[in-house]
Amino acid sequence: MTKFMYGDEKYGGEPFFLPRDGSNSSDGEDDGYILAFVHDEKAWKSELVIVNAKSLELEASVKLPSRVPYGFH
Repeated sequence: MTKFMYGDEKYGGEPFFLPRDGSNSSDGEDDGYILAFVHDEKAWKSELVIVNAKSLELEASVKLPSRVPYGFH
């Protein structure tokens, strides 16, 4: 089993699946991206991480100007 780890003392909220634009059922149910708000407890900063759902590799990380609380929807 493959899994994506946010990093030391980084914790994520509930992830959200976003299908890839133009994907269809023959591309597989994991053809898209996983988005999650992640909080770094050491640096006290938050970011939005975008992970490729097929490969579980980080596609992008967006630094946010303020902390996003756990459970934020």
